[in-house]
Amino acid sequence: MNIFILEDDLLQQQLFERLIKDILLERKWFARQIVTTAKPEHLLNALEESMGENIYFLDIEIKENEKRGLQVAQDIRKLDAQGLIVFVTTHSEFAPITYSYQVSALEFIEKNLEKEIFKKKVEDCLEILFKPKDTLINEDAFIFKNQQTSFQVPFADILFFETSDISHKVRLVGKNRRLEFYATLEEIAKLDDRLYQCHRSFVINLANVESIEHTDKIVTFFDNKRTCFITRRKIKYALQKIEQLKNISPKKQ
Repeated sequence: MNIFILEDDLLQQQLFERLIKDILLERKWFARQIVTTAKPEHLLNALEESMGENIYFLDIEIKENEKRGLQVAQDIRKLDAQGLIVFVTTHSEFAPITYSYQVSALEFIEKNLEKEIFKKKVEDCLEILFKPKDTLINEDAFIFKNQQTSFQVPFADILFFETSDISHKVRLVGKNRRLEFYATLEEIAKLDDRLYQCHRSFVINLANVESIEHTDKIVTFFDNKRTCFITRRKIKYALQKIEQLKNISPKKQ
């Protein structure tokens, strides 16, 4: 679980983060990280490196740009379709227009509420993040669980896994984000038939492979931006597997 706070007033930043930590302590909830910042780009960069479920508390007006928080929410949605977005602001008049930004905001909390009411609204939002969930975020999800971590990602978003610079860690490279976690490529490759270890440093999602270059031994993915290496002796089998995936017919009703 990750908590992101976007607030450009330093004092309000500190007070809000303290409130969040007090609630977590009282409810015995554990957050992987709390990212507090006044810079939208800092929040978005941290989001790309995050793992697990997220909640975002966004001020709408950032550095005299009265709708910057709404724009940040749109950027968040491009990276995190499932995250919880909460607007926290003094601009209650902006509540109706948040719907036009199509960011599926969970809540709109006014800063000038009484202290206990404000705290209760924040706590209610956090409770949605931390309550047990039995459903998948996507019918076709990649699910990973071990002693160190637990998360799920829509399979269609995964491009490949690669070895990390940190010992015993691997990095999931997706269309919109990267996640690092403790695992081995060998165990990842066993989790789904679409995953194939094409190189000692890479496991690819065959369903997202656009092409394989024989001469340079390069795999290119449908996002048209990322590539990885493939061992020459594994090219033929990878192509066969990709063809098999293309030929799988949908189940007849």
